[in-house]
Amino acid sequence: MSVRYRYQTEIQQMMFVFGEVQDPLQETTMLIEDIVRSQVIEICIMAAAQAHKRGSRYMSTEDLIFLIRHDRPKVTRLKEYLSWKDVRRNVKDREGDAGDDIIDEAAADKPTKSGKKKVKLSWELANCFSENLLENDDDEDDIEASNMHSESLKRLRYADEVTKRMTRDEYVHYSECRQASFTYRKGKKFRDWASMSSYIDVKPNDDIIDILGFLTFEMVSTVTETALAIKKDLDRAAANVQDITNGILTQNEQSTSGGDSANSVGTNSKKRKAGSMDAGNESISLFSGPPTIRSPLEAKHVHEAFRRLQRSPQPIKNFRGGLVRTRVSLI
Repeated sequence: MSVRYRYQTEIQQMMFVFGEVQDPLQETTMLIEDIVRSQVIEICIMAAAQAHKRGSRYMSTEDLIFLIRHDRPKVTRLKEYLSWKDVRRNVKDREGDAGDDIIDEAAADKPTKSGKKKVKLSWELANCFSENLLENDDDEDDIEASNMHSESLKRLRYADEVTKRMTRDEYVHYSECRQASFTYRKGKKFRDWASMSSYIDVKPNDDIIDILGFLTFEMVSTVTETALAIKKDLDRAAANVQDITNGILTQNEQSTSGGDSANSVGTNSKKRKAGSMDAGNESISLFSGPPTIRSPLEAKHVHEAFRRLQRSPQPIKNFRGGLVRTRVSLI
């Protein structure tokens, strides 16, 4: 395997959590790693340009969040992630090398809103009038929290359905896969993998690396879920074509055979159709055994998923002719 592909294990684990089979195809994971790497490079270039517009040599966390400002649920989850990260950092500073138990007790003893630091973004209109709108902060936070919780509940509900039939060992493996990350304790590896020194003059801080780790996790999730939906549609279409073909063959057999043989063929076709309907109604989980073993995603599914995620309107800027750099849409 090329040195360029350094996150195959992590991508396999993430894809498994998002609904893919436990052992995906290597060409599929390599393609997803190429997509994620290109997205990270695009983010670094756009964030560096944003910092340059501000007249700063240093990239800030707001430069990254500004790029995804239109995706409000993702911004809300990212702000929540940064808030709890600040809580843990403060607890560690007070307690020294304290363990997770002390961190959890300290977080549990404090109310949620007083223990977390609110992440305010400079381009949000409400923050420009914070002195006059202090009484409305709680209402806005409640709205954002409800949107974030609805998405979190959706993911937790899916995880609960997936893990219902798991054994203890399978659940332990699933829990380990949920901890997969591009950046956790891999900051240097991530910077070398993305060649960040080629696009950023100054070494990015830990908060920027953590935000990029959060975004890469979301990228793998979006690409995998979109590719699975595409594969499901293609499999359903192929099954419909097969049913139509079987129906034509059955009609031909009935026209060339006698009445008794036609009745027997019709009965067999009805049994096959009933069996296929029963198989389609059967619930499918990650660890379902035969005969519902699922096939892994192929590269064509990922290519189609990336094409659909890149299908966004781009303004026309070359009225005078010439070449214009094609901008990649962020996933």
